[in-house]
Amino acid sequence: MRVHVGDSELVKVLLEYFEQQADCVAIRINDSEIEVSLIGSFRTDTHNAAVEDLVTGFRHRHPEARGLHVVENGHAEV
Repeated sequence: MRVHVGDSELVKVLLEYFEQQADCVAIRINDSEIEVSLIGSFRTDTHNAAVEDLVTGFRHRHPEARGLHVVENGHAEV
């Protein structure tokens, strides 16, 4: 799944957050986007829900991150 961040400084913070999560791989795609994958056997919907939960947890800790949105299968979730 991809997470559109918008703020390049926030991308760095979000990458650090994902690095702290168990079984999570996150790479920077460009100045404002991160690709996130969880390692393990997941159905697509379960995987996507787990990534959404991580992003929600990040939003709660970082009020400035309200503009984050996750893209799955070409559809943006705000």
